[in-house]
Amino acid sequence: MAIERDIHDLLHHHDCVIVPRFGGFLAHYRPARLDEAHRLVHPPARELSFNRHLVRNDGLLADQLARRTGAGFDEASGRIGEEVDGWRERIARDRRLELPRIGTFFTDAEGNLQFDPDRRVNYLRDAYGLRPVAAVPVPRKQAAPASAVVRPMTRAEVVPEDGRHPMIWAAAAVAGLVFLLGAGYLVRHTWNAPQWSAVLPWRGEPARYVERDAMSAPDIDLDTTFHVPVPEGAGVHALPLLGEGYAPVPVDLGEAPVAAVDSTHVAVPLVPEARYHVIGGCFSIEDNAGRFIADMAQRGFRARVIDVHGGLYRVAVASYTDRAEAVEAVTELKQGVVEGAWLLVH
Repeated sequence: MAIERDIHDLLHHHDCVIVPRFGGFLAHYRPARLDEAHRLVHPPARELSFNRHLVRNDGLLADQLARRTGAGFDEASGRIGEEVDGWRERIARDRRLELPRIGTFFTDAEGNLQFDPDRRVNYLRDAYGLRPVAAVPVPRKQAAPASAVVRPMTRAEVVPEDGRHPMIWAAAAVAGLVFLLGAGYLVRHTWNAPQWSAVLPWRGEPARYVERDAMSAPDIDLDTTFHVPVPEGAGVHALPLLGEGYAPVPVDLGEAPVAAVDSTHVAVPLVPEARYHVIGGCFSIEDNAGRFIADMAQRGFRARVIDVHGGLYRVAVASYTDRAEAVEAVTELKQGVVEGAWLLVH
């Protein structure tokens, strides 16, 4: 049973389709391009390539074949293996293998397997039905000189016969009122009263200047040294800072020191996170992943879904914090339990 149809359908929805024991087909996005030699504009597409080192079974192709034919997963995997054996025989006999709507395999002079994709097939769903179109050169036109802009003349306003315009008088009245209000606010809140008392009628009598020598000041000897007793405790206290004959001055001595409180934090040991996961299979349908987990549970494994990558549910049979233990587990599982087991570092 040919599996080219299933590979072709999967490449429209996935970036990688692996054929077990043969290789993987990869779809890469390519933007629209201009072919100047043939004068064609090619639409965006997804070009196909082949990697013969991708041979691990991720379950994607077997699941697609099982859904199309109604067979079980193991039976579909067996059919894929038979198809791959037939491909290898044809390549060894004819040195050429053509897969419809996918591409052609052939061996070069050195015996290496080469792949030539079918460029007529576009795997980009957004560009479905688009074909290359002819690229017609467009001659550039010289910019015409800018023409003079003619603006229409506005109609002159009609002024009353007495020469006065009502809007002008209204604007002048509003401006005068705003000026008076602003001046009053500045006088009352910003400028000093003695400067304006002589010109503003609502201000009082101007202040009189008093000479500095006539002002009374406390007689303090600057050479005198004061010894102020500092009371014990904290808070505000009245201290005789100006000397005898003057009222004491209140001084804030600060707050009382607070005893340090021992920390009650308890160190919690950190548990290392399991980063090495032994993947048993990848499934595009969640129900298939659930059946695989149930099967592993019957065998004594605590399988679980790690994540969803590329539309596939990746199921881990076991997880480890040590890489050596994870590698050893993969080797043991591949010996009859899960042949396609592989290691994922998350």
